[in-house]
Amino acid sequence: MDSRQFCSVCKQWLDMEVVQTADGDDDGVIWFRCPQCEGFLPKLSSAVAGPAAVPDRTDPESNVDDEAKADAGPASVAGDARRGQASVRLPVANENHGDDHDDDDVDDDNDETGGGLVLGGLVFGDRIQIEEADEPADLDHDAESAGGAPSAAVGTGASAEPVLEYAAQLAAADPVTAVPYRPWDTYEVGQCVLHLAWNDCGIVVAKEALPGGRRIIKCWFQGAGVVRLIENTPR
Repeated sequence: MDSRQFCSVCKQWLDMEVVQTADGDDDGVIWFRCPQCEGFLPKLSSAVAGPAAVPDRTDPESNVDDEAKADAGPASVAGDARRGQASVRLPVANENHGDDHDDDDVDDDNDETGGGLVLGGLVFGDRIQIEEADEPADLDHDAESAGGAPSAAVGTGASAEPVLEYAAQLAAADPVTAVPYRPWDTYEVGQCVLHLAWNDCGIVVAKEALPGGRRIIKCWFQGAGVVRLIENTPR
């Protein structure tokens, strides 16, 4: 008795004969022998009742699918059927209702924040007003450390200082007595100083103390205007 079976070793459909077994060794499994590789293939006895389906050899893609399904067994075919059913998506009424509700929430948030954008609890937008922080007392020293001369509006601002009085004090001082500015030196009010990095001559108009025991001098320079410089720092 011959039956057409697929050999996973030869990768072909071949007519195979049934291997006869003794009556005492019958375990309910029909065994076939491949005529090419002489290998044995098991086949359930229920599968021999009908003729074996022969795939269409004219379609290469169909052959590959059939061969793969033959190797994988019935479980793979059932899995393909389940995946095909799962891919079907039925239309649902009012499917976009949740999205519309989310858009309404975003609009409400924009109204509450004045049209700004809310990200992580922070509000960004055109209507948010930002208050300018006060300038630190030693901002002029930071500008001096950067290597550039600060403008006359740095610090408390030229409009808040009696610049005409400072200019008169500098004009009355003798430029010959000007000493080079050094952060580790100590200076007195009315002393004329020369900032070497800026090549600018100025006069000490006040002295101030900062937290942490630091001390600064407030100077008026011809080019830079009012500038605060640190003094008496350890070398």
